[in-house]
Amino acid sequence: MVRVRVPASSANLGPGYDVFSVALKTPYLLVEAEKAEAGVVEVVNVGEYAGEVTDDPEKHAGARAARKLLSERAPGLGVSLRVDVSIPPRKGLGLSGAEAAGAVYAVNQLYNLGLDSVEMVYYAASAEPGGHLDNVAASLLGGFTIALNDSFLGRTVVKAVKPPEDLEFVVVVPDILKTSTEDARRAVPESLSRHHHVEAVGRAALATLSLCVSDPGLLIESVVYDPYVEVARADAGVYGRGLDGRLLMEEKRRILQLYHVAETVSGAGPSRLLWYRPSENRGPEGERPIDKAVETVVDNLSSMGYRVHRIYYTSPSIHGCQIY
Repeated sequence: MVRVRVPASSANLGPGYDVFSVALKTPYLLVEAEKAEAGVVEVVNVGEYAGEVTDDPEKHAGARAARKLLSERAPGLGVSLRVDVSIPPRKGLGLSGAEAAGAVYAVNQLYNLGLDSVEMVYYAASAEPGGHLDNVAASLLGGFTIALNDSFLGRTVVKAVKPPEDLEFVVVVPDILKTSTEDARRAVPESLSRHHHVEAVGRAALATLSLCVSDPGLLIESVVYDPYVEVARADAGVYGRGLDGRLLMEEKRRILQLYHVAETVSGAGPSRLLWYRPSENRGPEGERPIDKAVETVVDNLSSMGYRVHRIYYTSPSIHGCQIY
Protein backbone atom coordinates (compact mmCIF):
# COMPACT_ATOMS: atom_id res chain seq x y z
CA MET A 1 0.00 0.00 0.00
CA VAL A 2 1.03 3.59 -0.69
CA ARG A 3 -0.33 6.57 1.26
CA VAL A 4 -0.06 10.06 -0.18
CA ARG A 5 -0.87 13.50 1.20
CA VAL A 6 -2.05 15.89 -1.53
CA PRO A 7 -2.37 19.67 -1.06
CA ALA A 8 -5.32 21.65 -2.34
CA SER A 9 -4.50 24.32 -4.88
CA SER A 10 -5.60 27.73 -6.03
CA ALA A 11 -5.33 28.36 -9.75
CA ASN A 12 -6.00 31.16 -12.23
CA LEU A 13 -4.00 33.44 -9.96
CA GLY A 14 -4.64 37.03 -11.00
CA PRO A 15 -3.64 37.50 -14.66
CA GLY A 16 -2.32 33.92 -14.89
CA TYR A 17 -5.45 32.16 -16.16
CA ASP A 18 -4.67 28.46 -16.81
CA VAL A 19 -0.98 29.18 -16.08
CA PHE A 20 -0.34 30.29 -12.47
CA SER A 21 -1.27 28.18 -9.46
CA VAL A 22 -0.17 27.60 -5.87
CA ALA A 23 -0.29 24.65 -3.49
CA LEU A 24 -1.95 25.28 -0.11
CA LYS A 25 -0.91 23.78 3.23
CA THR A 26 -4.56 23.31 4.10
CA PRO A 27 -6.91 21.81 3.16
CA TYR A 28 -5.55 18.57 1.68
CA LEU A 29 -6.49 15.05 0.60
CA LEU A 30 -5.18 11.70 1.81
CA VAL A 31 -5.01 9.04 -0.90
CA GLU A 32 -4.27 5.36 -0.35
CA ALA A 33 -3.50 3.02 -3.24
CA GLU A 34 -3.37 -0.78 -3.19
CA LYS A 35 -2.67 -3.24 -5.95
CA ALA A 36 -5.80 -4.76 -7.47
CA GLU A 37 -6.69 -7.41 -10.01
CA ALA A 38 -5.74 -6.90 -13.62
CA GLY A 39 -7.69 -4.08 -15.26
CA VAL A 40 -9.55 -3.10 -12.08
CA VAL A 41 -9.64 0.58 -11.10
CA GLU A 42 -11.91 1.33 -8.17
CA VAL A 43 -12.34 4.13 -5.65
CA VAL A 44 -13.87 4.53 -2.20
CA ASN A 45 -14.42 7.98 -0.66
CA VAL A 46 -14.29 8.60 3.08
CA GLY A 47 -14.06 11.70 5.24
CA GLU A 48 -15.84 15.01 5.65
CA TYR A 49 -17.01 15.52 2.07
CA ALA A 50 -17.25 11.89 0.96
CA GLY A 51 -21.00 12.10 0.45
CA GLU A 52 -20.66 15.06 -1.93
CA VAL A 53 -18.36 13.50 -4.52
CA THR A 54 -18.70 10.58 -6.89
CA ASP A 55 -17.19 7.16 -6.39
CA ASP A 56 -18.01 6.12 -9.96
CA PRO A 57 -14.62 5.18 -11.47
CA GLU A 58 -15.82 6.42 -14.85
CA LYS A 59 -16.33 9.92 -13.42
CA HIS A 60 -13.92 10.21 -10.49
CA ALA A 61 -10.87 12.24 -11.57
CA GLY A 62 -8.42 10.06 -9.63
CA ALA A 63 -9.78 6.82 -11.06
CA ARG A 64 -9.83 8.22 -14.60
CA ALA A 65 -6.24 9.44 -14.37
CA ALA A 66 -5.09 6.15 -12.84
CA ARG A 67 -6.83 4.15 -15.58
CA LYS A 68 -5.15 6.13 -18.34
CA LEU A 69 -1.77 5.80 -16.67
CA LEU A 70 -2.08 2.06 -16.15
CA SER A 71 -3.44 1.41 -19.65
CA GLU A 72 -0.51 3.21 -21.26
CA ARG A 73 2.39 2.44 -18.91
CA ALA A 74 1.44 -0.75 -17.08
CA PRO A 75 -1.20 -2.71 -19.05
CA GLY A 76 -2.77 -5.54 -17.10
CA LEU A 77 -2.35 -3.97 -13.68
CA GLY A 78 -5.07 -2.58 -11.42
CA VAL A 79 -5.45 -0.30 -8.43
CA SER A 80 -7.84 0.29 -5.56
CA LEU A 81 -8.01 3.89 -4.32
CA ARG A 82 -9.25 5.16 -0.96
CA VAL A 83 -9.63 8.94 -0.77
CA ASP A 84 -10.13 10.89 2.45
CA VAL A 85 -11.98 13.91 1.05
CA SER A 86 -11.16 16.98 3.14
CA ILE A 87 -11.16 19.59 0.35
CA PRO A 88 -14.57 21.21 -0.14
CA PRO A 89 -15.96 20.18 -3.55
CA ARG A 90 -17.00 22.68 -6.22
CA LYS A 91 -15.42 25.59 -4.36
CA GLY A 92 -12.48 26.37 -6.63
CA LEU A 93 -9.86 24.67 -4.44
CA GLY A 94 -8.75 22.03 -6.93
CA LEU A 95 -10.44 18.94 -5.51
CA SER A 96 -10.59 17.06 -8.83
CA GLY A 97 -7.01 18.09 -9.59
CA ALA A 98 -5.88 16.83 -6.18
CA GLU A 99 -7.73 13.54 -6.73
CA ALA A 100 -6.01 13.06 -10.08
CA ALA A 101 -2.59 14.19 -8.82
CA GLY A 102 -2.76 11.93 -5.77
CA ALA A 103 -3.85 8.92 -7.79
CA VAL A 104 -1.12 9.33 -10.40
CA TYR A 105 1.56 9.93 -7.78
CA ALA A 106 0.41 6.93 -5.74
CA VAL A 107 0.22 4.56 -8.73
CA ASN A 108 3.65 5.70 -9.89
CA GLN A 109 5.04 4.81 -6.46
CA LEU A 110 3.01 1.63 -6.06
CA TYR A 111 4.26 0.09 -9.29
CA ASN A 112 7.62 1.91 -9.50
CA LEU A 113 6.80 3.29 -12.96
CA GLY A 114 9.52 5.93 -12.93
CA LEU A 115 7.47 8.85 -14.22
CA ASP A 116 9.06 12.28 -14.07
CA SER A 117 7.15 15.37 -12.93
CA VAL A 118 6.03 16.44 -16.43
CA GLU A 119 4.73 12.94 -17.16
CA MET A 120 2.80 12.89 -13.90
CA VAL A 121 1.28 16.29 -14.69
CA TYR A 122 0.29 15.00 -18.14
CA TYR A 123 -1.56 11.97 -16.80
CA ALA A 124 -3.22 13.88 -13.95
CA ALA A 125 -4.33 16.68 -16.29
CA SER A 126 -5.94 14.14 -18.63
CA ALA A 127 -8.77 13.83 -16.07
CA GLU A 128 -9.36 17.60 -15.81
CA PRO A 129 -11.88 19.59 -17.90
CA GLY A 130 -10.07 20.72 -21.02
CA GLY A 131 -6.89 18.99 -19.81
CA HIS A 132 -5.79 22.15 -17.97
CA LEU A 133 -2.52 21.77 -16.11
CA ASP A 134 -2.52 24.38 -13.38
CA ASN A 135 -4.26 22.68 -10.44
CA VAL A 136 -2.60 19.30 -10.92
CA ALA A 137 0.81 20.95 -11.32
CA ALA A 138 0.51 22.70 -7.95
CA SER A 139 -0.81 19.61 -6.15
CA LEU A 140 1.97 17.45 -7.58
CA LEU A 141 4.93 19.80 -7.30
CA GLY A 142 4.09 22.25 -4.52
CA GLY A 143 4.96 25.93 -4.34
CA PHE A 144 3.90 28.35 -7.03
CA THR A 145 3.72 26.66 -10.42
CA ILE A 146 3.78 27.95 -13.98
CA ALA A 147 2.37 25.56 -16.58
CA LEU A 148 2.29 25.90 -20.34
CA ASN A 149 1.17 23.75 -23.24
CA ASP A 150 3.74 25.08 -25.72
CA SER A 151 2.11 24.80 -29.16
CA PHE A 152 5.12 26.36 -30.90
CA LEU A 153 7.65 23.79 -29.69
CA GLY A 154 5.15 20.99 -29.17
CA ARG A 155 5.94 20.39 -25.51
CA THR A 156 4.58 20.80 -22.00
CA VAL A 157 6.51 23.04 -19.62
CA VAL A 158 5.86 22.95 -15.86
CA LYS A 159 8.04 24.82 -13.40
CA ALA A 160 7.72 25.20 -9.62
CA VAL A 161 8.96 28.26 -7.74
CA LYS A 162 9.57 28.50 -4.00
CA PRO A 163 7.07 30.88 -2.35
CA PRO A 164 8.31 34.03 -0.59
CA GLU A 165 8.63 33.51 3.15
CA ASP A 166 6.65 36.62 4.10
CA LEU A 167 3.40 35.52 2.47
CA GLU A 168 0.29 33.82 3.83
CA PHE A 169 -3.30 33.33 2.71
CA VAL A 170 -6.83 33.33 3.98
CA VAL A 171 -9.31 31.27 1.97
CA VAL A 172 -12.91 32.39 2.31
CA VAL A 173 -15.25 29.62 1.15
CA PRO A 174 -18.77 30.93 0.56
CA ASP A 175 -21.85 28.75 0.60
CA ILE A 176 -22.47 29.37 -3.11
CA LEU A 177 -23.37 26.51 -5.43
CA LYS A 178 -21.10 26.38 -8.47
CA THR A 179 -22.61 24.55 -11.43
CA SER A 180 -19.41 23.21 -12.98
CA THR A 181 -15.92 24.17 -14.02
CA GLU A 182 -16.98 23.63 -17.63
CA ASP A 183 -19.68 26.32 -17.28
CA ALA A 184 -17.15 28.67 -15.74
CA ARG A 185 -14.76 28.08 -18.64
CA ARG A 186 -17.50 28.86 -21.15
CA ALA A 187 -17.92 32.29 -19.54
CA VAL A 188 -14.33 33.24 -20.41
CA PRO A 189 -14.18 35.47 -23.51
CA GLU A 190 -12.55 33.99 -26.62
CA SER A 191 -10.81 37.29 -27.40
CA LEU A 192 -9.70 40.41 -25.55
CA SER A 193 -8.67 43.94 -26.35
CA ARG A 194 -5.08 44.92 -27.00
CA HIS A 195 -5.14 47.06 -23.87
CA HIS A 196 -6.24 44.17 -21.67
CA HIS A 197 -3.75 41.82 -23.32
CA VAL A 198 -0.85 44.17 -22.63
CA GLU A 199 -1.87 44.72 -19.01
CA ALA A 200 -2.40 41.00 -18.36
CA VAL A 201 1.01 40.11 -19.82
CA GLY A 202 2.68 42.92 -17.90
CA ARG A 203 1.11 41.88 -14.61
CA ALA A 204 1.98 38.22 -15.21
CA ALA A 205 5.58 39.23 -15.92
CA LEU A 206 5.76 41.29 -12.73
CA ALA A 207 4.24 38.44 -10.71
CA THR A 208 6.85 36.04 -12.09
CA LEU A 209 9.65 38.49 -11.36
CA SER A 210 8.39 38.97 -7.81
CA LEU A 211 8.60 35.22 -7.23
CA CYS A 212 12.13 35.08 -8.67
CA VAL A 213 13.37 37.86 -6.38
CA SER A 214 11.14 36.88 -3.43
CA ASP A 215 9.28 40.20 -3.26
CA PRO A 216 5.85 39.49 -1.69
CA GLY A 217 4.81 43.14 -1.83
CA LEU A 218 5.24 43.31 -5.59
CA LEU A 219 3.54 39.93 -5.92
CA ILE A 220 0.46 41.14 -4.00
CA GLU A 221 0.20 44.25 -6.16
CA SER A 222 0.71 42.30 -9.41
CA VAL A 223 -1.81 39.48 -8.94
CA VAL A 224 -4.67 41.53 -7.54
CA TYR A 225 -6.08 42.51 -10.93
CA ASP A 226 -7.14 40.24 -13.78
CA PRO A 227 -8.48 42.51 -16.54
CA TYR A 228 -10.76 40.02 -18.27
CA VAL A 229 -11.43 36.51 -16.88
CA GLU A 230 -12.66 37.40 -13.37
CA VAL A 231 -14.73 40.32 -14.65
CA ALA A 232 -16.36 38.20 -17.37
CA ARG A 233 -17.14 35.38 -14.96
CA ALA A 234 -18.56 37.73 -12.36
CA ASP A 235 -20.79 39.38 -14.96
CA ALA A 236 -21.98 35.91 -16.03
CA GLY A 237 -22.99 35.04 -12.45
CA VAL A 238 -20.34 32.33 -12.03
CA TYR A 239 -19.36 33.62 -8.56
CA GLY A 240 -22.97 33.99 -7.40
CA ARG A 241 -25.94 36.15 -8.22
CA GLY A 242 -25.58 39.79 -7.29
CA LEU A 243 -21.80 39.94 -7.70
CA ASP A 244 -20.88 41.52 -11.03
CA GLY A 245 -17.49 42.60 -12.30
CA ARG A 246 -17.85 46.18 -11.08
CA LEU A 247 -18.62 45.14 -7.50
CA LEU A 248 -15.81 42.60 -7.46
CA MET A 249 -13.28 45.17 -8.67
CA GLU A 250 -14.50 47.70 -6.09
CA GLU A 251 -14.02 45.14 -3.33
CA LYS A 252 -10.54 44.25 -4.55
CA ARG A 253 -9.48 47.88 -4.81
CA ARG A 254 -10.83 48.71 -1.37
CA ILE A 255 -9.02 45.97 0.55
CA LEU A 256 -5.78 46.51 -1.36
CA GLN A 257 -5.76 50.26 -0.68
CA LEU A 258 -6.89 50.03 2.95
CA TYR A 259 -5.16 46.85 4.11
CA HIS A 260 -2.51 45.96 1.47
CA VAL A 261 -4.28 42.63 0.92
CA ALA A 262 -4.79 41.17 -2.54
CA GLU A 263 -7.95 39.27 -3.37
CA THR A 264 -8.12 36.71 -6.16
CA VAL A 265 -10.94 34.35 -7.02
CA SER A 266 -9.66 30.82 -6.47
CA GLY A 267 -9.87 28.72 -9.61
CA ALA A 268 -13.35 28.94 -11.12
CA GLY A 269 -14.70 30.21 -7.79
CA PRO A 270 -16.54 30.90 -5.66
CA SER A 271 -13.80 30.82 -2.98
CA ARG A 272 -11.67 33.92 -2.47
CA LEU A 273 -7.94 33.82 -1.81
CA LEU A 274 -6.67 36.75 0.28
CA TRP A 275 -2.91 37.38 0.08
CA TYR A 276 -1.09 39.17 2.89
CA ARG A 277 2.29 39.68 4.52
CA PRO A 278 2.57 38.48 8.14
CA SER A 279 5.18 41.21 8.73
CA GLU A 280 2.42 43.79 8.11
CA ASN A 281 -0.09 42.00 10.36
CA ARG A 282 1.51 41.74 13.80
CA GLY A 283 -1.33 43.22 15.86
CA PRO A 284 -3.90 41.43 18.01
CA GLU A 285 -6.05 38.91 16.20
CA GLY A 286 -9.23 40.57 15.01
CA GLU A 287 -7.56 43.96 14.63
CA ARG A 288 -4.96 43.17 11.97
CA PRO A 289 -5.36 44.48 8.41
CA ILE A 290 -6.00 40.93 7.14
CA ASP A 291 -8.81 40.50 9.67
CA LYS A 292 -10.44 43.70 8.41
CA ALA A 293 -10.08 42.46 4.82
CA VAL A 294 -11.72 39.13 5.70
CA GLU A 295 -14.52 41.02 7.46
CA THR A 296 -15.08 43.13 4.34
CA VAL A 297 -15.39 40.07 2.10
CA VAL A 298 -17.67 38.24 4.54
CA ASP A 299 -19.89 41.30 5.03
CA ASN A 300 -20.24 41.81 1.29
CA LEU A 301 -21.20 38.17 0.79
CA SER A 302 -23.73 38.47 3.60
CA SER A 303 -25.25 41.57 2.02
CA MET A 304 -25.91 39.46 -1.11
CA GLY A 305 -27.58 36.72 0.95
CA TYR A 306 -24.65 34.28 1.14
CA ARG A 307 -23.18 32.61 4.20
CA VAL A 308 -19.56 31.58 4.59
CA HIS A 309 -19.06 27.82 4.68
CA ARG A 310 -15.51 27.91 6.03
CA ILE A 311 -12.46 30.12 6.44
CA TYR A 312 -8.96 28.63 6.17
CA TYR A 313 -5.93 30.48 7.51
CA THR A 314 -3.17 28.89 5.49
CA SER A 315 0.00 29.52 3.51
CA PRO A 316 1.74 28.30 0.36
CA SER A 317 2.92 24.72 0.65
CA ILE A 318 6.46 24.11 -0.54
CA HIS A 319 5.55 20.44 -0.86
CA GLY A 320 3.33 18.78 -3.42
CA CYS A 321 2.33 15.13 -3.13
CA GLN A 322 4.18 13.37 -0.33
CA ILE A 323 4.28 9.84 1.00
CA TYR A 324 3.14 9.75 4.60
